[in-house]
Amino acid sequence: MRRSLLLVLGLCGWAAVASAAPVSRDDPESSDPGRRPISTAAGSAVVVTANPLASSAALRVLKEGGTAADALVTAQAVLAVVEPQSSGLAGGGFLLYWDSKRQSLEVLDGREVAPERSRPGDLLTPSGVPMPWREATARLDAIGIPGTVALLWDVHQQFGRLSWASTLQPAIRLARDGFRPSPRLLRSISLARRIGVSHSKAFQALYLPGGQPPQADQLFRNPALARTLVALARDGGPDFYRGALARQILRQMAALQTGEPEFRGWSPSDLSSYAVLRRQPLCSEQLKHRICTMPPPSSGGLALLQTLALLNQATDLSLASAADAQTWRHLARAQIWADADRLYWVHDPLDSTVPAAALLDPAYIRSRARTMRTTPATPPTPGLPPGMDRYPYGRPDHSREQGTTHITIVDEFGNIASYTSSVETVFGSRHLVAGMVMNNQLTDFAFEPTIGGRPIANRRLPGRRPMSSMAPTLVFSNGRPLLALGSPGGRSIPHLLSRVLLASLIWNESPQQSVGLPHLSSRGQRLVLEQDPPIPWPLPLDQLQTSDQPARQQRVGSGTALVQRINGRWHGAADPRREGTALALP
Repeated sequence: MRRSLLLVLGLCGWAAVASAAPVSRDDPESSDPGRRPISTAAGSAVVVTANPLASSAALRVLKEGGTAADALVTAQAVLAVVEPQSSGLAGGGFLLYWDSKRQSLEVLDGREVAPERSRPGDLLTPSGVPMPWREATARLDAIGIPGTVALLWDVHQQFGRLSWASTLQPAIRLARDGFRPSPRLLRSISLARRIGVSHSKAFQALYLPGGQPPQADQLFRNPALARTLVALARDGGPDFYRGALARQILRQMAALQTGEPEFRGWSPSDLSSYAVLRRQPLCSEQLKHRICTMPPPSSGGLALLQTLALLNQATDLSLASAADAQTWRHLARAQIWADADRLYWVHDPLDSTVPAAALLDPAYIRSRARTMRTTPATPPTPGLPPGMDRYPYGRPDHSREQGTTHITIVDEFGNIASYTSSVETVFGSRHLVAGMVMNNQLTDFAFEPTIGGRPIANRRLPGRRPMSSMAPTLVFSNGRPLLALGSPGGRSIPHLLSRVLLASLIWNESPQQSVGLPHLSSRGQRLVLEQDPPIPWPLPLDQLQTSDQPARQQRVGSGTALVQRINGRWHGAADPRREGTALALP
């Protein structure tokens, strides 16, 4: 299923080994081949998104006096048209929003929800074993009740200044009148075909007419999505959940059920009862700053903070630099140990409290760091944080996530939006409803609800939100926002962000350097080192080899969107591994 050109690091050096590519459940969307310049911008307001059309549209909103909330609605709606492989109206997301006027940080959870007819074993085969991943991604049972529109409506109603309808006009024009598909979109269509699209006639008709992808030099249109956007502009976000658009979604989902009769379907209350949840940010003092990120059901935020805390215990960061091999090795080790905790403990807090604060307790971190240091060759297991005297759950295999995007916006008023959204696998389930790519986020639940007679914490239950690695993040210095960032990247998101924050806050690299420096990611006992990074490795790679952790080189499909305050001005940088673009107002 996976094919890529791997370089395996062994004791005798690097040796080339052929294997296949490109669908990796750990590497959701491959990085763009070749080297692109790193897009940067600086000014009083900055937009960084994964696509130049989205960045341009969002910047126009800011020029018209809109807030970061207005620009966010525009950017995400445009991405639903021009980058549908990664995010869209039928997906979900997490938002951190800094309200400059009230000096408060809002956290909005727009994650997808399992419908009320869900059952824990929906992604098991009739014999009771987990369904093959590729098969599961296309199942109707994998589609969660979308939260993106509800989140956008919520943040706009609270923080927007322009009309809701006006924020959707750029996306309506692009869907109705057309745009030239980007190289990345065309590659993603080919990738989706390799994963499998035979179950979706609508996908084939739109993205593979006559069996071929759209032409790069011809306008591509999505009339059905244009009509959906027009309805939302006219009737507002609630129409998606309780109006005519909701009824259309339910009809089309029911029609798809004829090809999958065992699917139990959605009820009207699945849509009408959906609610964006406001949560308390997960914050910790790390790297000499206050770092705030997404709490559970995100596991990525917890893993990011734990990784930084363990790294701080393992090495003297005051002496660290990008050329210090020991810091890189300790970073890789910290990632593994943070993963062991988050993949065991994190779940939807609706069922029971996730011990996130206890997992960041300084005494617990010191204990974990000591064990990490004294048993380097031992695969880590979850720890018992303060207040827990037993392991209540079964231990699942690693979960994985796929197509995702990130948007970071700072407006002239000082408001900040750090927003990560997703439809999961490339083009989600590949099912289309009302022109929208339907997510397959419910594959983020554990396929097996119990292991060894114990329930899995992240098991599928009606009304629950699956664990996610998305981790939009804000960094504060002396109570003021200093930096905002986030990235796609599936399960590796906290690995990517921990390296970027290390570069920004400890190595004092520029935003351009911070997003462009190489990534490393620990996956089980394997170390992945980025192949052909935008900025070359600052040290010989053989210095990163350890006897207990085999390593390999491969491309990394991150998409960091970073904005940082430097000398009173905001500086943005977009990850060149995708089509990211940073733009600014003077």
